[in-house]
Amino acid sequence: MDQQIGKQKAFLTMAFGGPNSYTGLDMRKAHAHLVARGLNDSHFDAVAENLTATLNELSVAQPLIDQVLAIAGSTRNDVLGR
Repeated sequence: MDQQIGKQKAFLTMAFGGPNSYTGLDMRKAHAHLVARGLNDSHFDAVAENLTATLNELSVAQPLIDQVLAIAGSTRNDVLGR
């Protein structure tokens, strides 16, 4: 999990405009094995819901949460191999 957390942190930092230190696979390749095992929209939605709940718990303003979800949502098709 530590390696996964590091990759997610680096990717999110890059996706939200920070320095690009992400060295992992692109989203399509990184998730292909999960798509083959049934990864679908309901799983993506669950992650988005957890992200929203966490940001709400941290008292992040709704306009910022909306921006975060828009950026995260823009990866849906690649993550799901479409």
